[in-house]
Amino acid sequence: MHHTVIGTAGHVDHGKSSLIKALTGTDPDRLQEEKEREMTIDLGFAFLGQDITFIDVPGHEKFIKNMLSGAATVDAVLFVIAADDGFMPQTEEHFEILKLFEVNRGLVALTKIDMVDPDWLDLVDDDVRQRLKGSFLENAPIFRVDSLSGKGIEDLKSAILQMAAETPTRADRGVFRMYADRIFSIRGAGTVIAGTVLGGTLKTGDRAELMPQGLEARVKRIQVHNVEVPQTRIGERAAINLQNVDVTQIQRGDLLATAGYFKPTYMLNVSYHHLQSTIRPLSNRDRVRLHLGTAEYLARAVPLEKRPIFPGEHSYVQLRLESPTVCEIGDRFVIRDYSPGRTIGGGQVLEVHPKKLKYLPDEDLEVLEIIEEGGTTNLVEQLIRRGGFQPFNSAVIAKTLSRPENEVATSIAELLDSGKLFKLSSSNASWVLHEEVVEEARDKLITVVTAFHQESPHRMGIKRSELAGKIFGRVDTALYDAFINRLVEEKRIELSGVFVHLHGHQVKFNAQQESLAAKIVKIYWEAAFVTPEFEELVEPLEAPPEQIRQVISGLVDRGDLMELTIDIGRALIFHTKRVEEARLIVLKLFEQKEEIAFFEAREALNSTRKFTTPILNYFDQIGLTVRVGELRQLKHR
Repeated sequence: MHHTVIGTAGHVDHGKSSLIKALTGTDPDRLQEEKEREMTIDLGFAFLGQDITFIDVPGHEKFIKNMLSGAATVDAVLFVIAADDGFMPQTEEHFEILKLFEVNRGLVALTKIDMVDPDWLDLVDDDVRQRLKGSFLENAPIFRVDSLSGKGIEDLKSAILQMAAETPTRADRGVFRMYADRIFSIRGAGTVIAGTVLGGTLKTGDRAELMPQGLEARVKRIQVHNVEVPQTRIGERAAINLQNVDVTQIQRGDLLATAGYFKPTYMLNVSYHHLQSTIRPLSNRDRVRLHLGTAEYLARAVPLEKRPIFPGEHSYVQLRLESPTVCEIGDRFVIRDYSPGRTIGGGQVLEVHPKKLKYLPDEDLEVLEIIEEGGTTNLVEQLIRRGGFQPFNSAVIAKTLSRPENEVATSIAELLDSGKLFKLSSSNASWVLHEEVVEEARDKLITVVTAFHQESPHRMGIKRSELAGKIFGRVDTALYDAFINRLVEEKRIELSGVFVHLHGHQVKFNAQQESLAAKIVKIYWEAAFVTPEFEELVEPLEAPPEQIRQVISGLVDRGDLMELTIDIGRALIFHTKRVEEARLIVLKLFEQKEEIAFFEAREALNSTRKFTTPILNYFDQIGLTVRVGELRQLKHR
C-alpha cells in the first residue's frame, strides 16, 4: 500500500491528541510544556501500521501558524469535534483552511461522548452534518468515540485504514522535494530534518540541496516510521540525516530538494479566493501572512485586476515576499491578516518568477486562467510563449516546471503537431519556441532589414550582430544563428559575409554615386598594393567626405573593394582583384621554397610593411598560410 498522511483538525481541547493516542498507542504531544499545560503547541506525529502517519496539530488560535505547517502536506483529515462543545471558532477556521488547501478526503470524529446524554449527542451530530453540507466532508461518516474508554475507536480505526487504501497516490513530478517541519540533532549522527515527501525519490548517499540557502548536503541515513530505509517514497513521512550542514543553518519551511531544480523567489503570481467570512476586502499592498509549504512569510498583496478583492470573490494576486521562498506551480497556500491574524483566503501558485507588476492586461489575465486550468501541456505552452526568444528544450523546461522530462517531451510533441510550437535546430542542438514568438521575431527582422535598405540602398545589408541587437537586445548566439539560417532557407533573407539582406537585394547607387564609385575603384586599382588612406581621397575626388565614405562602404559590401585589418579598429582598403593578384604572387614564391620571409613577400608585391602586413595576415586568416616565427609556410589542406 502507498503511504498516507492524515492530519487532525479542530478546536483546542477537543481531544485530538487523546484520540491519536487511542488509535496508535503513541502520545503525539512530545514537548514537556505540552504535557504540563495539557495542550498541543506544536506538531505531533504518530504512526498507524507501516503506511499511515498522523500529524496532530494544535487547536489554539495562538498556534495556528503551527497548525498550517502540518495541514499543508496532508492527504486526508481526521476532523475532530467535542460532543460537549460542537463547532467552535477554531473548528470553523481549521475547516476553512482545509478547504483552501484542497484537502478532499476525511472522516469526522465526535469525541468526549461520555460527557453528554444521547439526545444532546444527536443534536450535535445533526448540527455538524448541517455545517459540513456542500463541503468535501458532506458525506463523510461521523464516528462517536470516547478516547478514554475506547468506545468507537476500533470502528474509526477500520474506517481510517479503508480511507487510506482508497486515497490515491500523489501525482509524482519526478523531482524530490520535502519541506522541513521538524529539525533536530542526534548525538553521534548530526542534523536530521523531517517532513512529508512531496515528489521524487532520495537515496542514502545522494546529494541534495537545502533551499533557499543553496546549501548542498549529503544524505547519511533515512528513516520512515522509525525504521531505516534505503530510499524515500512519495507521500512518506521521512526523517533524513544530513551531512555537511549544521542544525542551526536550517529552519522550518526550508526545502530539501534535488539539486539544481529550484530557485528562490521573492515574487509569486497566484490564483486567490477571498473567504466569504472575511470582514474587509483585500486591497492593494495589504501586508499579509503567507503560509506556503511548512513556512510562514510576510508579504504584500497586489491584486492584478487593479481593484480590491471583496469577500467571496476569486481573482489574481501578485505576492511580494519579504524573505525568499521556494515552491512549485500548483502549490496551495493560505493567507492570514497581518494583524490580528485571521485566515482571510488562499489559492494556488501560478507563476514562480514573475515580473514585478501593478496590474495585468486582459490578455495576460487570460494566460493565468489557462495556467490555473492545469495540465502539463498548458504549462509548457505558456512558459515557452511568455519566455520569448529563449533556448527552450525539454530539459530546460522540465527543470523550470519541476516535471519529469519525458512528460514535458510528450507535451512538446503535441504542441509541435498542433502548430503552436516552432522547432529550430543547429548541427548539435535543437530548441522549441512558441509560434507567436517566432512570427513576431520574423516580422520584426524583415521590418528592420527593409528599413535599412530604404535608408542605405548603397549598402549590401545590416551586420548580423547589429541586427541581433536591434531585434532582441541580448540573445543566445546559437539560437539566433539557427533562426537566421531558417529564414535563409525560407528565402526571406540572404547572407553576404557578415551582412544580412532581403532575398534578391543588391547594392544600389544613384547616378551621382555610380560616377563616384567608378572613380574610387579606378584609384584603388591603380594604387595596387600601396593604397590611399581615406583622407587622401577627398581632394582628388572633389566630393563631400560623407558621400565618399558611403560609396566606399557600398563598394566593400558589393565586393569591389576589401577591408583588410591592420589591428583592432583599423583597416586598409584594397581592390578585390588586387588581393587575388597578391595571392597568386605569394603562391609563386612558394613554388621556389617551403618558407618565405616577410621581406620577400613585401618585395614581390612592390609594397611596404604597412600594406604587406594586412595582406599576409589575411592569408593567415583564410588558411592559405601559417606563420611560424618570423617566417610563413604554405598551409597544407
